[in-house]
Amino acid sequence: MSLGDWGDIATILTSLGIIGIAIQAYYARSSAVSVQEDVINSQKALAIAQKDLVNSQQALAIAQKDIINSQQALAIAQKGLDADHERSRREKTVDILFEWDQRLKKEGALARRIVETFSAEQCRELHAQSPILVNAKLEPLLKQLFNEGFKVENNIISLNEGHSSELRWYVITYLNALESVLVAWQYSIVDREIIEHQFSYLFKPCDGHEGLKHFRVAAGGEESYPAIEIFASHILEKRRAKLVQKANVA
Repeated sequence: MSLGDWGDIATILTSLGIIGIAIQAYYARSSAVSVQEDVINSQKALAIAQKDLVNSQQALAIAQKDIINSQQALAIAQKGLDADHERSRREKTVDILFEWDQRLKKEGALARRIVETFSAEQCRELHAQSPILVNAKLEPLLKQLFNEGFKVENNIISLNEGHSSELRWYVITYLNALESVLVAWQYSIVDREIIEHQFSYLFKPCDGHEGLKHFRVAAGGEESYPAIEIFASHILEKRRAKLVQKANVA
């Protein structure tokens, strides 16, 4: 080959090198542009995500506020419901006490005072409607109840079957009325504190009052008068608790 041919070849190779460099530069520039576009797209996506996050936080804040408002509304409603329930219980208490007053007759009160003095054996005889021998001290009460005089022998009065049957009826009527009141107390239909205040005196052994305990036992006890039994135990436990409290203070 001549020197001119070698010069042409060198020129061609130089041109090819320049073209290669240009191609590499082009692809490098294209790659940089692509990277820049990816960065821009990523930034846009990040901005959208941040905006979504802000919207989500705002939605969460609104939801939390709604929950708080709902809880407050529920608390107000519950307070109103409790107030209505308490008012209803007080009204029911008044009704129950009025009904008790209407049902409590003179005969029932006298019968209670008489039978409270009876022994367990006398109460069994009374429940069986058998003749009963009682202390002559009961004569004034017996005369008021039966509207008749009684013969006293050796400080004893003899009640026949008729007297026993009538006295039994008065006592059972009295206990049934008391049971109905204390059932309402047991299930908190009425104001428990008011009922306890009004009826606790009937269960005060130191004054000779045990809610006709001996007769209730003769009549079946807790099976016949469950609410009375529960009330009597409750009153007793409250008194014991007070004694323990006083002892601890001392």
